[in-house]
Amino acid sequence: MSVDSDSYVYDVPPEPAIDRLIRWHEGRAGVDGRLALSLEAEGLDVAATANRQRATAHRQTAQCLKALRERHCVPPGSEFRGHLQSTPRPKARVRAPP
Repeated sequence: MSVDSDSYVYDVPPEPAIDRLIRWHEGRAGVDGRLALSLEAEGLDVAATANRQRATAHRQTAQCLKALRERHCVPPGSEFRGHLQSTPRPKARVRAPP
């Protein structure tokens, strides 16, 4: 059974919403990572491992959201390409003293 890639249509959230989600997931990854370090220092290895896994999942989610933002939120044609076009230069003139 073949599934056409265009058969699923999703509404992409606006860019500010994606930015908020990225910041939230990055913040949660930092909090969970620091909590894992402190739990590990107290000898609670099982809880530290769980928080480290949660931090990794939040970092991966933030990376996926960044990829989504790059792919869907940048308007096409926004890349500057004017520097690739040659422009005619005026011919040099020699100025003679008066």
